[in-house]
This record gives sequence, C-alpha cells and structure tokens, in this order.
Amino acid sequence: MAREALILDSNDELAQQLAAVLTENGYVVRILATKDRAKVFEKIPVYIHTLLENYEKTIKEIDFSHVEIAVFSSPNDVLNLTLAKIARSNGVPIVIITARTSSVIKQAEEMGITAIIPYHCVISRLLRILNLKFTKIMPIRDNISILEMLITSDSKILGKTIAELEEEIGGKVSVIRGGELLTAGEAELQEGDYLIAVGYHTELQKITE
Repeated sequence: MAREALILDSNDELAQQLAAVLTENGYVVRILATKDRAKVFEKIPVYIHTLLENYEKTIKEIDFSHVEIAVFSSPNDVLNLTLAKIARSNGVPIVIITARTSSVIKQAEEMGITAIIPYHCVISRLLRILNLKFTKIMPIRDNISILEMLITSDSKILGKTIAELEEEIGGKVSVIRGGELLTAGEAELQEGDYLIAVGYHTELQKITE
C-alpha cells in the first residue's frame, strides 16, 4: 500500500518544494489548497483537495488511514493547529505545523505535534525531521551550478571538511545546521546538515552519486 502525505498549502514555494521531495521519495501526496493556488502544483503528481470557506469540513472528508505525514504550513497559526489536531486525532503518526506564537507552539507540543518557527530554514528542518533524501542541482551559467543537498548517513561526503569539499568541486560550500550557517573550512560535514554549494556542474554531480 502506498504511503501518503498531506500538505496544507503555505501560499509560497515551501509546499511545492516539500510536495516534490515527498513524491520523489515515493509518497502519494495530497494538497489542501484554494482553487486559485491549485495551479501552482500542476507540474507535480499530487492530488488536490480544494479548500472552500469551511476548511475543517474539507479535511474531515479525507481518508487518513494511509497518511503517514501531515504538514500544515499556512501563514495562519491557529488554522495550522486546528487542522493538525484533526490529523492527530485520526492517527497520523507524524504531524508538523509552522507556528510563530508561543501559545500555539506549546499546545502543539503537548499534543505530540512538531512545531517549526517559520523564520528558521523550514525546508531543511522538515527534511531532517522526515529523514528524506533530497538533492537538487540548478545550472547558473555555462558549467557552473548550485547544489542543495541534505546529507544522509550514506552520503559519500560525510565526515569531510568544508575546505576539502571546496577543493573537490572548485567552488564554495556552506552548511545550515541547527539554524546556523557554517562556512569555516575546518567544519566537518555531519548527517542532517543542509548543504549549499556553488561549483562546476560535473563535480557537483559526482558528490551526489
């Protein structure tokens, strides 16, 4: 039986990025989005549940029996928590919200719901929490590209220093770890680090294989 994930549209690129990563990791993804926003997900193989005025009615019509992950990342903290409670009460094992207010964060934690503060690097936090493989290389110009990558336990670059990796790719490397940006050459790459590198495309490809 296919694993399912449920995502509330974030009204920005976060939901699209997460949906793409989840589908690449073998999940059937269901998106809660307004009719106007649904079109931004057209290039990703997802199911759209159109949100009308009664959000709770829409989510209650969803079959949660195969949903393993639910992420509610709209700009509305109260809405995120309300829908997260419904998902939690329906037995979804991993429920995550974005939240800005301390009272919502406290309520979420008391219910076993993970809360992420939006001004942190949300996508990297989500990838680490969900233990998803993620690699994206985007060409910039000629043979120069930018790589975004979550370092996992089987990554070939695990344990190398930033300086060593920079020498390999002929470029620059930064790492996001625990909300901090690391650029020091002696810093060693660890599992769960979110890597950002600019270098030669062919060399970037080698470190992701």
